[in-house]
Amino acid sequence: MVYVFWIISLFLLYYFLEKRKKSRIDELIDLIDNMKNQNYKMPMKQDDFSILEDKIYKLFIEIVEAKETSTKNSEKQIEYLEDIAHQIKTPITSMLFSIENLEIDYPEDGNIEILKRQVLRLNALSDILLKLSSLDANKELMKKEEISLEELTTYALDSLDLRRTIHVETDESLKENIIDGDFYRLAEALINILKNASNRPTCNKISISSYKNPLYTSLIVEDNGGGIAKENMKKIFKRFYKTPDSNGFGIGLAMAKTIVEKNNGEISVSNTGSGARFEIKFYNVT
Repeated sequence: MVYVFWIISLFLLYYFLEKRKKSRIDELIDLIDNMKNQNYKMPMKQDDFSILEDKIYKLFIEIVEAKETSTKNSEKQIEYLEDIAHQIKTPITSMLFSIENLEIDYPEDGNIEILKRQVLRLNALSDILLKLSSLDANKELMKKEEISLEELTTYALDSLDLRRTIHVETDESLKENIIDGDFYRLAEALINILKNASNRPTCNKISISSYKNPLYTSLIVEDNGGGIAKENMKKIFKRFYKTPDSNGFGIGLAMAKTIVEKNNGEISVSNTGSGARFEIKFYNVT
């Protein structure tokens, strides 16, 4: 009889301890969930789990503080970038005015034309820096409107006047598909992708098509410019990265990626048999 009682007591003790352990684990999970919702109230229980509870609390607070510090530093960097771009604008405008006067006084001097091209290039860079700082600083900058992919593609092609120099094929699928996003920002992203294709020396054909499934609507741009070197695939969307034969700033595709992501999409690149294939996926669910 004593033996049976002893067994039952052990079983009840085990049950009690397991129930208590599960209850405390649930409380730890609730603590983490509450801290996610910025409720930092600390339980005052003292038991075997208190040390773990205290460690979780301190770690979470450290993560929050580190995130806030990182956000503040990023905001300062964006402000500095914008200030620099604005400060550069004033001397550039002055230089362009002086160059125009020099062109009048010395119309035959080729060095003035070279100087003008470089100053205009510097002016374009300052504009790009302003756009980048604007994109980085304003998460809610993008408008939300219905966009026809045919209309978006037509606008981008007309802006570049590509059809005059390159054979462009647009698929009928563009007429059928609609996405939500910021028309002019997405047009800017598409223009940068088309520029990347048209700047390839061997490119004389660009194909644009679309595809839709229950998850996303895609916009596909393919060219016959020879494709992208394998070692450049992972770098092509990085800011200020450019290939040795590029005349740009290495910003266009990086900016396109940022714009697409801020419009609930993603962009990828691969090679086909004759060139590069860019695919933008706009997800149907936010």
